[in-house]
Amino acid sequence: MNKDLRETLPAKGSFYELVVKLHQEKQQAAMLYDDGGVTRANGFITTVFEKDGKHWLRLDDQLEIDIEKLYAINGLFSSDYSEC
Repeated sequence: MNKDLRETLPAKGSFYELVVKLHQEKQQAAMLYDDGGVTRANGFITTVFEKDGKHWLRLDDQLEIDIEKLYAINGLFSSDYSEC
């Protein structure tokens, strides 16, 4: 029996450590995030910072994303994402 499997974060897990690792290793990031709907973004993470008590990332095109609003990054999905 062939089942589709998807790698997911543990419940209540965070993408923060992966974001920091991708930034430090200068690896490209492909992500899905909530921007009033599921939105796709790609690029290199140029900065990881804190604003209003939350962790954010900035991509090389200057797009800023609240890390808590990420659904997926480089094939790793949040445990509560169910769009696909």
